[in-house]
Amino acid sequence: MASALVLTLAAAGCAPPTEEAALTPRGIGPMLLGVPLADAARATRRFDPAAARIGPGCDERDQIGVVLRVAGESLSVMAMAGADARIEEILAIPAQGAGAVTLADAEACRAHGAAYAASLAPRLGAAPTWSVRERPVSHEFVFAFAGGVRVVARWFSGGRSCDLLLQYGGKPAASP
Repeated sequence: MASALVLTLAAAGCAPPTEEAALTPRGIGPMLLGVPLADAARATRRFDPAAARIGPGCDERDQIGVVLRVAGESLSVMAMAGADARIEEILAIPAQGAGAVTLADAEACRAHGAAYAASLAPRLGAAPTWSVRERPVSHEFVFAFAGGVRVVARWFSGGRSCDLLLQYGGKPAASP
């Protein structure tokens, strides 16, 4: 999904943002969990008028995507709305290099994710816990902040790469 975000923003020809957006436990800039997506899109226009359009996402939810400057770093940010048209999930990756780096091993990726989570702690609170999710092609190191905000460092051994994702909320599980 992070790759789709980068491609979407690159195709839109996003210019580097100049105004700083706030990073909080509820979201990034005007993209806050629970806010109507249309309101967030309007408010996001001050950062980049061309990028804050609502459209269908790769998972069929309405979404907006924009590059925002946060604490001196550009983040590619995507917010998705649920059936009630309110933001239920926000994903952000460092825009530089799509957030991916080449590292020696999984432990280096975990340390990279821990350092990134620590850099966000002044705005999000301490990331006291971390866990590992085993996926078919990756190991995901998840650093959980209070309130459900997570940094995910994904290690892909085949390419020896590690990417970072900041995630708020999530898509609700389908009911049986």
